[in-house]
Amino acid sequence: MFCFSYLYRNQWNIIRGGGFPYMGLIILALLASFIPSLIFFFWFRSANKDQDYRKECTSTLFNGLYSVIPVCCMSALFALFKNLVLKDHVPVLVLEAFRTFVIAAVAEELVKFWLGKKHIKARGLLCSKIEVIAFMTIIACGFNITESCVYAIGANVITVLVRGVCALHEFYGLMMGFWYAKYIETGETKYKVFAILIPILLHGLYDFSLSKDLLALSDNMAFLPFGVILVTWIIGIRFLIKTVKGKKDGSFLFPLLNIESILG
Repeated sequence: MFCFSYLYRNQWNIIRGGGFPYMGLIILALLASFIPSLIFFFWFRSANKDQDYRKECTSTLFNGLYSVIPVCCMSALFALFKNLVLKDHVPVLVLEAFRTFVIAAVAEELVKFWLGKKHIKARGLLCSKIEVIAFMTIIACGFNITESCVYAIGANVITVLVRGVCALHEFYGLMMGFWYAKYIETGETKYKVFAILIPILLHGLYDFSLSKDLLALSDNMAFLPFGVILVTWIIGIRFLIKTVKGKKDGSFLFPLLNIESILG
């Protein structure tokens, strides 16, 4: 923790004093941020030896990498609305909430959900519960890799490390996939709502908790990001344990028989 604090306070001095050492830190942080995404990808890819499934996993990862393009388009529309309609009429914190919850969280999670659904439909009647979870998670892995590269270009070691190593996007995708698989399995709409809404809320709350305007209200707000990360980990790890158990006992490996009637 002291190391992170030191780097955060001194990163711009390191850049001015010598760009190469800092560039080395950025590269190391970037490589470290890829590790959780790659672990999730290869583990889910190994869930089924079927070559078509494995090809679909690879295709899903690449779609995740490219998902920043539709995300940027959707975010640009939301940002335009903010600047034209909201900017001069609402408090700064409301603008910041709109930026983090709508421009960032809603845009990113909806695009990932939409892309994940495409791969689930591509598998059709062969799609099992673990495959639904896999596609949603792998999309998030691809997005995380690209986003980490973007943050690395912005020269922020701490952001690259926290976003990547804490596996927030991967856990958002895992939650999305777990609940969406439950929706397909049961047909209960509440699980579809959970699949979309919970990742958006956690994502938006985390981004909002990093706001300088929020921190200006009270120093205690500095602890909020850690709380959001902890909640994300608790939910994500709980679902991950269930998924691992489901893979081991085979209960998550059977095709979801009613998937065609649910997805159309």
